[in-house]
Amino acid sequence: MLDFKLAELLSKYNLPGTFYIPKENGERPVMTEQKVIELSKAFEIGGHTLRHTRLNSRQQLFLQSEICGSFQWLSNLLGYPPASFCFPGGVFTKEAMAVVFSCGYKIARTTELLTTRSTIPGQLTPTTLQVYDHTRLTYIKHLLKRGRVLNLVRFMQTPVQKTLEGLTEYYLSAMNEGACFHLWGHSWEIEEQGLWQKLEELFKHISGLPGFTYIQNRQVLSNPF
Repeated sequence: MLDFKLAELLSKYNLPGTFYIPKENGERPVMTEQKVIELSKAFEIGGHTLRHTRLNSRQQLFLQSEICGSFQWLSNLLGYPPASFCFPGGVFTKEAMAVVFSCGYKIARTTELLTTRSTIPGQLTPTTLQVYDHTRLTYIKHLLKRGRVLNLVRFMQTPVQKTLEGLTEYYLSAMNEGACFHLWGHSWEIEEQGLWQKLEELFKHISGLPGFTYIQNRQVLSNPF
C-alpha cells in the first residue's frame, strides 16, 4: 500500500502528516477500514467525501450525503470526529464549503499552491507546494486562475530556479512568524512519477529545522482531539 510507504518515510524523518481518505473510490483502490485505523495511530486522518466525488454541485442533499457521510463514517471508525477535510480534485462550490463546516469539520484544505498563509479554522486553507514537477507556466496559470496576484508577483520575483527543490528552499527561508509551509501529494502520483527519492531528499532537508514547529492540521485547533 503506497500510503503506508509514505507514512514510513514521514516517520523516518519525524514529520507529521494528514491522510485524506474516502470510504470508496472508483478511480483508485482504497485501504481497508482496519488499515485506516492502523494508520490513524500515528497520523491524522481527514475526510475526502464518501466516494471521492467532485463537489461542484449545489444540491444540498448530495453535498450532505458525501460530506456529512464521510464525517460520520470516520467518526464511527476512529472513535472521534475528524478535524480536516480536503476537496477531491480541489473542486468545490460555496455551498460545498458551507456544508463542510456545518457537518463538523473545522479545517477545509484546498489545492491552492504557492502560499504560506497560516491554517485558520473555519476558513479555506491553501497549500505551499505539491510533490509534482510542475512547469513554470503551470504555476503561473494556477495563480492567475485563482486571482492570486500578489502570490504571482512573489513567484515571478523568486530568485531561484522554479523547481520543487528550489521553491521549497525559497518558501522556507522567506517565511515569517506564524506562516505555514504545507507540502502535499498523492502517493500513487509519487509512484507513477518516480519521485520517491526526491521526496525523501525533501523530507531530509525540511526535518528538524530550528525555529519551526511541526504539527498536524488538527493541532491548530484550540481544543485538539
